[in-house]
Amino acid sequence: MSEKPFVLAIDSGTQSVRAILFDRKGDVVAKEAAPHEPYFSLRPGWSEQHPEDYWTKLCLVTRRLMARPEVRKDRIAACAITTQRSGVIPVDAKGNPLRACITWLDQRLVRVDLPPGLPDFLRMVAAMSKMNWLKENEPDTYERTARFLSVSAWLVFKLTGRYADSVGMQVGVLPFDLAAQKWYEDDFMYDVLGCRRDQFYDLGLPGQVLGEVTASAAAETGLPQGLPIVGSAGDKQCETLGAGCTGHGTASLSYGTAAVIGTTSRTYMASPTLEYYTWPSAVPGAWNPEFFLYRGYWLVSWFKEQFGYKESLEADAEGVAAEEILNREAAKLPAGSDGLVVQPYWTPHPALAPTARGVAVGWTDVHTRAHLYRAVLEGIAYALRDGLPILERDFGEKITQVKVSGGGAKSDVAMQVTADVFGLPVARPHTTETCALGAAINAAMAVGWYRDADEAAANMTRAERVFEPIPANVAVYEELYQGVHRKLYPALKEVHEVLTAVQAKAR
Repeated sequence: MSEKPFVLAIDSGTQSVRAILFDRKGDVVAKEAAPHEPYFSLRPGWSEQHPEDYWTKLCLVTRRLMARPEVRKDRIAACAITTQRSGVIPVDAKGNPLRACITWLDQRLVRVDLPPGLPDFLRMVAAMSKMNWLKENEPDTYERTARFLSVSAWLVFKLTGRYADSVGMQVGVLPFDLAAQKWYEDDFMYDVLGCRRDQFYDLGLPGQVLGEVTASAAAETGLPQGLPIVGSAGDKQCETLGAGCTGHGTASLSYGTAAVIGTTSRTYMASPTLEYYTWPSAVPGAWNPEFFLYRGYWLVSWFKEQFGYKESLEADAEGVAAEEILNREAAKLPAGSDGLVVQPYWTPHPALAPTARGVAVGWTDVHTRAHLYRAVLEGIAYALRDGLPILERDFGEKITQVKVSGGGAKSDVAMQVTADVFGLPVARPHTTETCALGAAINAAMAVGWYRDADEAAANMTRAERVFEPIPANVAVYEELYQGVHRKLYPALKEVHEVLTAVQAKAR
């Protein structure tokens, strides 16, 4: 076991990169952050970012961190990496990017001629494959591509000189066997996706050392040469582990741009109807089923931008965030927002409500902006509650506690609403940096601080506060959930379809 007292986590997301030093209790010792260049769209539905910016900003934050007086390089045991998921970076034989990274937000599709008789699922993934898209639309780049790297695999290469990544980072349309957690061995899936086996990289388990920082990388990053670089998992899986959810009756709820409820399971199951997605976990040998609400706390930002002018002025005057003013007003209102219900399908759920649109019903003359804001928080919780019985049904474990991370976890009113809608205790973690903490737990496992993920999570995660459900509020929300939320989409399905058709004609 390493006697060095700290581990480093690098968390490279869509919007920013963080370098955070943790101790053995999971407390933040020091951190630095820098924004990434925003993604750009050359055409509607596209999303790209420059890989060079990922590396430049990583070097910036690590140099700043290493320069802080409380940080000593010789006391860092290991560094683990977590990044945004599903990105594809084509590189040449020297590992240099040949074009911008196609990110997880990208929706481009390509027509692929496949043999007759193949299932529709394979035709769908072939159309979604970025390798197939490059083959058809950028043939010069495709011919020059030696490897297709994930964001994390490219950063591991830059740090260690090795083409390696964790199985926990293999999310998206890849020739990766999710059930076995390894690359497919036969050529069939590679042919379907437009790639070859030798165009990928070695895989290790979360918590496994993938390489060491090279002399050239040490010069650029300020990190100590020889520092072990540890594989971890994607940002959502790391949030799940960093919130302390290793399964055993706990669920993880992420209140981010997209809102997610999931859990950790030692058995694999996939939803054939895409009610949820199942990815490898940051816990070695486990999986995270994730039930998505595509517009989660994005709706809070949307509300603030569209309706929060008054609250923004008050927030500026008080020197606080506008959300603090909104939460203060929402906390004064009763559970159920005086009968105003929001169904938050600004982007529909592909399985449960494939043609849905956003809905607000129950308006009367008593309702204010604060009512609508609270109803948005409640609607997000209703929609995520839809996923709970699905996960319990398929993975055979009753959920008894929910652990919340993401920006929404900072709001007391959102946390209490969640406890009351779910009728379960809801825990706020001791740190908002749960994604980086999940990676740090993998680093702690790699250097032998703890035997396994369960022991590491027990020692490095804890609740800052637990919100218990209030029985009277639970009764109100149960009536609104069953009597309104669950009935809205079936009742309005045809209306949604007409509205979508009219909107399409208008364009």
